[in-house]
Amino acid sequence: MADLKVSLSGVAFKNPVIVASASATMDYRGVAAGIRGGASGAIVKSLFGEKGSQGRSYPRPRFYLMGYKDHPNYPVKINRNFTLSSFEECSHFGYKDYIADVNRAKAEVGDEGRVIASITGSTLEEWKELAQVINETDADWVDLNVSCPFAADLGVKMGAGAVDMSADITRVVKETLNKPFSVKVSPQTQDQSEVALACEKAGAYAINMAARISGFDLDIDRACPVGPGSPGGWGGPWLIGYGIKNVATAARKLSIPIIAGLGVWDWKDIIKYTMVGATLIQSGTGIMLQGYDVTRQWTEKIDQWLDAKGYSSLDEIRGIALPNILTGAQIERAPEKVFAQVDDQKCIKCGVCRRSCFYDAITMTKVGAVVDTNKCDGCGMCAQVCPADAVKVTRPLVKIS
Repeated sequence: MADLKVSLSGVAFKNPVIVASASATMDYRGVAAGIRGGASGAIVKSLFGEKGSQGRSYPRPRFYLMGYKDHPNYPVKINRNFTLSSFEECSHFGYKDYIADVNRAKAEVGDEGRVIASITGSTLEEWKELAQVINETDADWVDLNVSCPFAADLGVKMGAGAVDMSADITRVVKETLNKPFSVKVSPQTQDQSEVALACEKAGAYAINMAARISGFDLDIDRACPVGPGSPGGWGGPWLIGYGIKNVATAARKLSIPIIAGLGVWDWKDIIKYTMVGATLIQSGTGIMLQGYDVTRQWTEKIDQWLDAKGYSSLDEIRGIALPNILTGAQIERAPEKVFAQVDDQKCIKCGVCRRSCFYDAITMTKVGAVVDTNKCDGCGMCAQVCPADAVKVTRPLVKIS
């Protein structure tokens, strides 16, 4: 069996999977359920400072799924390209109750997993105050949430609205907090990796790059946002590509560990994030919709995959994809003789490929789709839309005149 243990700045985790800060970790029960379900740790729902205490009360309902049921075999199969919009800002606890709940969570799980506290302030003084509060807990780690996508709507400089303060917040907390901490950097900034680098220089032990973005859907009959009427957290598995890109960019600049997790839905996503440099990978939506026990299934699959590939630990694959990620200037341009080719045995004569051909290169015949290689651009759209996987884009074996 492969070794799935990872270390975050000297703190050991039994595997790379942690439960993200969300309703699933709103109290010690959720934290314990997540760790007993197979995760190595859980980030407790964020404690907001008193100036953001309005966020401790949530609208009801607060979760909205778009595209989640759009699969003919739902619920056996789920379309992973769905969106979860939610409006849940922080823990419903005040300072004293938060301390008590974190301590109870740690007492419940013991050495079985790591309890990670999370805090969000609105001023440097409040960040210092929150650090002092967390010093009174038994938390193993602390996440500085400078990324909540809609906290700034409370009328104070919080979350993504305080991204320009990230380095200063890091320095202030570093002076006060007696525990190791990560800084959860908002992707809603010009360059997330540069903010992360500034936080590293200011003293962060690790960087968390798993924050969602802000958005909303619109109800056209009422001409207003779906839900409580305000932008909320906007995420889901469709964001995996955005998350992987940002982690890969940061991994080339940082010397401290990275926590990733935007868009994690299955075990392969955890492998992907590890390959671009992440140490811990969190999941919120994936665990909330598939249950706490799904993390055990993920780690079993990861273990099997590593064994099958001949790897003995996650350390052997961490960052291995980075040298293979090219810039736009490095990719091969206009390779010659690249065309679509149709497998007549698979073609079902549906015409979807012809409909999506921008070059008028496909003709439907009695035997199926036929490609005119003198017109075909090799763009690959026909192969992507073919429902029978009958189209491939290859370099032909015969010379094309």
